Amino acid sequence: MANHEDPQPSPADSSVSPEPTEGASVETTTPAEATTEAVVPGATEAPIEAGPELDDDAGDDDDDDDDDVDSALGDGDNLSSTASLTDSILQYRTLNGRTYHSSRHGADKYWGPNDEQQNEAMDMNHHFLTLCLGGKLFLTPLKNDIEKVLDIGTGTDEYPNCEIIGTDLSPIQPSWCPPNVKFEIDDAEQPWTYAPDSFDYIHIRYLLGGISDWPKLYRQAYAALKPGGWIESFEVEADYRSDDNTLKPDSAMYMWRDLFTEGGKKLGRPFTILSDDTQRKGIEAAGFVDITVKDMKVPMGGWPANRKLKEIGQWAQYTLEQDLEGFVMFMWNTVLERSLEEMQVFLAAYRKELRSRSIHVYLPQRVVYARKPENA
Repeated sequence: MANHEDPQPSPADSSVSPEPTEGASVETTTPAEATTEAVVPGATEAPIEAGPELDDDAGDDDDDDDDDVDSALGDGDNLSSTASLTDSILQYRTLNGRTYHSSRHGADKYWGPNDEQQNEAMDMNHHFLTLCLGGKLFLTPLKNDIEKVLDIGTGTDEYPNCEIIGTDLSPIQPSWCPPNVKFEIDDAEQPWTYAPDSFDYIHIRYLLGGISDWPKLYRQAYAALKPGGWIESFEVEADYRSDDNTLKPDSAMYMWRDLFTEGGKKLGRPFTILSDDTQRKGIEAAGFVDITVKDMKVPMGGWPANRKLKEIGQWAQYTLEQDLEGFVMFMWNTVLERSLEEMQVFLAAYRKELRSRSIHVYLPQRVVYARKPENA
């Protein structure tokens, strides 16, 4: 694991806010604040400096090196809003040997599996996302006296005296959790049955491709929040980018982007959340104020020179390589009806590029948080 402390901060270690948008306030982090608050490593508009390149062909002669990656990772580097846990929830769909969320509860269009291999990738993804936020679980400036939180898509908690409700499409959460946390099987697309004005904070993370009506989601969150309560929306877009033109036009990474863009359109569940400015527009239209937008660059792979960004990139790679097939199979074969043989050829090319230290690629992430007016 890389050291979290750089002796000299690089440009990527300073929080640089995006250009102000109408109706949004932009937060900056001063040096004094940075001593007490985690700095978001990728919040920069400057190019990310690349570290020294290694031999791209090392260990990539055949597909057997998948086992090496797995070994390295193992070494540690219903229609109501609160459906009860019934047998029908456990009746998962099986496609190409992988299990997916039960179609009885509105999840037949969700693209990700829910089996053990994918769940392990999601556990790794949680750690990766925490690194992206400088070691924090969220960026919203919450007070210590909050009483009730709703976590859409489920994450973890650092307020032991606060009631936490985590929701997901399948009962895949850990068997043990803190006494102040409970999980509910829920589809956020359905009408919510939570009491109005009942939550202090609603956390929404990585629901891309899972929501058909984002404005409705934010309106329902607004109604469920207490006056003065906060919402935070954290999303990514598979819009692979490079600041130094090392990402070529025929890259498999562009094919990955187009796969999800096209598949999302066919499903009616867009993946272009950042390009469409979905978060800020939907949150503003719902009635929230004090909107803050933070954009981040997330390197893919261990190519950055900056140690914090290098660690983030490595974990991004680990997460993807834990279950590359799981990430793309539903969209590739079930939605776009392409052959599994073609998928394997694509994944081999994608994997090779992901491991390359000479392709300096990153993905954009965005966090938007805002407050419900006190007089609402």
